[in-house]
Amino acid sequence: MKKHSRSKSIVIISAIFLVLGFVLFKLDVLGLVPIFVIVISFFMLVVHGLLHLSGRKDGNVFEAYQEAAKTKGVALEAGLRNKND
Repeated sequence: MKKHSRSKSIVIISAIFLVLGFVLFKLDVLGLVPIFVIVISFFMLVVHGLLHLSGRKDGNVFEAYQEAAKTKGVALEAGLRNKND
């Protein structure tokens, strides 16, 4: 069986909702709801698109953030250690 990428699925769904939001906005339907749909789906599309392109197929944004913070912490510690030596 093929393993599906969660990030890729979220990107596709976000793109569909983005188009739907623009259509509703153009038709002037539901007041401010299309604007919220457009904003939320755009940022979901960008975040999960970047996660997918960077190789994180599971779509876990918090895990990616934790790993980046850990990498930054290790780099800072190594830099300070080299400066003190």
